[in-house]
Amino acid sequence: MRLSEGEYLGGLYDIGFDRPEAHVVRKGGCPYYAFFAARHDGPVELRGLEPDKTYAIRDYVNGRDLGTVKGPVATLDARFRQSLLLEATPR
Repeated sequence: MRLSEGEYLGGLYDIGFDRPEAHVVRKGGCPYYAFFAARHDGPVELRGLEPDKTYAIRDYVNGRDLGTVKGPVATLDARFRQSLLLEATPR
């Protein structure tokens, strides 16, 4: 996916306070989210989405569609160990 060529959106999450740890890269009009925690069972916030735009959310590592959300900030229930990597595709 070559996400290192995208734009890192470092101002969306605070690495010292937000849990789980979160990072976002925007590439090709899509935000890509990376969440990290030893274990997480609860909501994750998808920040940086365009207002009033709908996005299809996909766990691209495991090939699972996780539904749709609407910007600018959306919440998604998530359960994972170590990491959760998501692609948000505008619809």
